[in-house]
Amino acid sequence: MGTSLDARQDISLVEVPKLGKEAATKAIKEWGQPKSNITHLIFCTSAGVDMPGADYQLTRLIRLNPDVKRMMIYQQGCYAGATILRLAKDLAENNKGSRVLVVCSENTIPTFRGPSYTHIDSLVGQALFADGFACCTDCLVLILIHSMGVHC
Repeated sequence: MGTSLDARQDISLVEVPKLGKEAATKAIKEWGQPKSNITHLIFCTSAGVDMPGADYQLTRLIRLNPDVKRMMIYQQGCYAGATILRLAKDLAENNKGSRVLVVCSENTIPTFRGPSYTHIDSLVGQALFADGFACCTDCLVLILIHSMGVHC
């Protein structure tokens, strides 16, 4: 199993930032402002740990300003989605004029296994925790802040 896990981790380290690029590019286009306005990047994944991390790789892939402040969160599972939104909200509230790009990848590459009649639990886990990738810019964060009555 060790070499199989290594191979799956290697796939994750390459592909997670690429998926982030696709999601971030779509979100930035929908946002309608230049990516040069982005001041912060928060990236989370449970699919592998690497240094430099997926946040750095994504910054290079979408050509963000190297001065963008980055935060990388690894191995937090479902907990990370709400955590990065909370962090984005805190950054936006406490850094006037900030624009936060949030990218979250929770995929099942590291835990993927082929079908097996003797290990139904693997199939159930893969069905419940299917691959997902999400990205948003400060539009969501601003909605949250506005709903709290905070003005930036």
